[in-house]
Amino acid sequence: MRKRRYFILAAAAALGITLAGCGNNSKEQSQGSVTPNYDNQSTPEATPDTTAQATPAAGSQQTTPEGGSGITEEEAKSIALTDAGVTEENVSAIRVKQDRDDGVMIYEVEFYSGAQEYDYDIEMATGTILSKDYDVENDFYTGQQGQSAQPEGTISQDQAVQIVMDRIQGIAASDIRMELDHDDGKTYYEGEAYYNNKEYEFEIDASTGEVVEWSEENWR
Repeated sequence: MRKRRYFILAAAAALGITLAGCGNNSKEQSQGSVTPNYDNQSTPEATPDTTAQATPAAGSQQTTPEGGSGITEEEAKSIALTDAGVTEENVSAIRVKQDRDDGVMIYEVEFYSGAQEYDYDIEMATGTILSKDYDVENDFYTGQQGQSAQPEGTISQDQAVQIVMDRIQGIAASDIRMELDHDDGKTYYEGEAYYNNKEYEFEIDASTGEVVEWSEENWR
């Protein structure tokens, strides 16, 4: 009986030690899982997204001179005509085109008024006149005065001008220029005409009045 009692007491003691150990472990685990209190700590600010690209406001597109920034062709034409003191009604032909000169985008403005030819280079970005040239074309038809000497057996310059006017309805004689030329023993009236934004080049046989060469080119 003593041995049995001793065995029971020993088993009870072992069970008590085991239960005590489990209780300590549970308490330690409970203490280790306590969530820290951040009530007194400031919340970190959100980090900005540096990968996002700024979106330009509507209508704020950047343009290059080729894309249309700076003055327009019409404004370039107006600048040239104003500087020359010529009204558009007195212009027989005018051409405006874009070009690049030493890295600068420009408008080349060329026009005719009577027997006078004007050439302008205008900066596209600012409208500044970079260069201008003015010439009097002495070979423009001006009536009897200043005509080239007419060889015998050839049509007159008046007749040659009328041939051109018959081909270009509405053109004035003052918009036509021509001169006598000799080639391979033949005589020709060689010239140009400008009307309604077109350039005409021609060659007329001075002996027969036949138009042997004729070309047209739009100026716009």
